[in-house]
Amino acid sequence: MRDYLIFFRQDGRFLFYGFLLAFLSSSGQTYFIALFGAEIRHEYALSHGDFGLIFSMGTLASAACLIWTGRKVDDFDLRLYSVIVVIGLAIACGVMAGGQGVIFLFLALFGLRLCGQGLLGHTSQTAMARYFDSGRGKALSIASLGHAFAQALFPSLVVLMVAMVGWRAAWGWYGAVLVLVMIPLVLMLLRGHGARHAALTTRLARADEAARAAGNNPSGIDRQWTLGRVLRHPGFYLVMSNVIAPGMLMTGLMFHQIHMLEVKHWDIAWFAFCFVAYSGFSVITGIAVGPMIDRYSARRLITLYLAPMGIGILALVVSDHPGAVLVWFVLSGATSGMHRSVISAYWAEAYGVRHLGAIRALVSSVSVVGTAISPVLFGWMIDGGVSIEVIAALCVIWIALAMPATWFGLRFSTGK
Repeated sequence: MRDYLIFFRQDGRFLFYGFLLAFLSSSGQTYFIALFGAEIRHEYALSHGDFGLIFSMGTLASAACLIWTGRKVDDFDLRLYSVIVVIGLAIACGVMAGGQGVIFLFLALFGLRLCGQGLLGHTSQTAMARYFDSGRGKALSIASLGHAFAQALFPSLVVLMVAMVGWRAAWGWYGAVLVLVMIPLVLMLLRGHGARHAALTTRLARADEAARAAGNNPSGIDRQWTLGRVLRHPGFYLVMSNVIAPGMLMTGLMFHQIHMLEVKHWDIAWFAFCFVAYSGFSVITGIAVGPMIDRYSARRLITLYLAPMGIGILALVVSDHPGAVLVWFVLSGATSGMHRSVISAYWAEAYGVRHLGAIRALVSSVSVVGTAISPVLFGWMIDGGVSIEVIAALCVIWIALAMPATWFGLRFSTGK
């Protein structure tokens, strides 16, 4: 903890910027949208599968756009880029609050998924991985805490706001706060960013000179892979089976949380309370993993971090006891706390930071496609009579296969 305090004193404003963007991405996350699921399905007369299909279509459309919009973080000034994304998220909240008809529901979900789940989280992680070198793991861990704090705060807050002002007004209030409070705060936190970017440019130029002095050897000092080169690297595809698993599987399960509560006879208040445990363990493991990344590298951690989530989901297969929710959330929270930091650090370690925005945009897009597939697939399975236990068992099997696939993927050495 002392290391974190010293680290935060050195560049606390920029670290809080990363935290804030991760926190604000909550309105585009599946768990947040799913909290409004019953009201939305009732308003638009949708079945579980119908809502899952619209959600997935919006998510897939956002994934297609993310490949292009996400890589622009390599080209745009970070201050301008951040403001544009927050404004886009606020517009999506406004459409959700006031739109009428399924078309507007689709547009709202598209905007929430693109700007929230996609670009805000992507910008936060890319900025931390790019502008921090020796302290990259700690920076990513601090930024990732924004997700955990949002997961602890928003479920209870959403339930309260919906009860007080209605579900549409709740979205309207969120959009207003984004415009009136968060945009000025983001700009304040990024004061002096021009000097930070100039320092990075100088560091990369020196690395290029060192690589040329080494004869441009593929195992040179500071290789900066282009996206095309990454796509020709076999290990990338095997590691991706690991990368997409947490988001895809948890999205599918969380999107249909209301159905899970109904069939297992669990109380929604208890379910919302367990989010606190999820967030708590996400915070604990997120803090713990940062120094571990800096000391041992993300490459050494990436294979095993999925194991807790696999065990947690297994609890849903074997038990209807309310305690199974707590086991699921605690262990999945442990994996979630490690996931973003380990994965973002891995891409920087393996492929460099110059084209990190383009690489992470593609990775995020593929991950978003995974989160688009699981809600509609799980929804169709539920509509077809498949039990939630069988669905959870399939999730466990995915994790059990992804871990050895990652191990083999790392055997295709990147020279690190």
